[in-house]
Amino acid sequence: MKKLSFLLSAAALTLMLGACSNEEASKGEETAESADESKEVRSALLNYQGEVTKIIRNTDASIIAEGQNPAEAAAAFEKDAKAVSIPEKLTDYTKDIEAAVDSLSQYYVKKSELVKAGSEDMAEAEPFKEEYINSMTKVFEEVELSPPAFKSVFQ
Repeated sequence: MKKLSFLLSAAALTLMLGACSNEEASKGEETAESADESKEVRSALLNYQGEVTKIIRNTDASIIAEGQNPAEAAAAFEKDAKAVSIPEKLTDYTKDIEAAVDSLSQYYVKKSELVKAGSEDMAEAEPFKEEYINSMTKVFEEVELSPPAFKSVFQ
């Protein structure tokens, strides 16, 4: 009788340990999948921001270039920035990213107006640039990435 109860206890303990280890294994798999997904989202955001940074630098150079129409450079920015598709991995952040690009478009429109008027003071355009920086910083923080030094991107 003692042997039978011992065997039943051992079997029950084995089943409980097996169930716990399966639960932990599935949690580990879910965590690994989640980590992979997070890496893909971060990578997509960095790639997207890299493309937009190139457009920003080209636009800044075009707006202040002699013989260049600043309004055309601002219009080209909007066209080029909207041509950069937001990766599918960033679907949860599309509204924030689109709002940021819209703010940046407004920045370049205002900056081109000021440059065309001969002004060197871009204070009127700065709030739009700050909106862009704040929106994109929020996205970077939500995906747990340190935001780039956005101010160094602009001339």
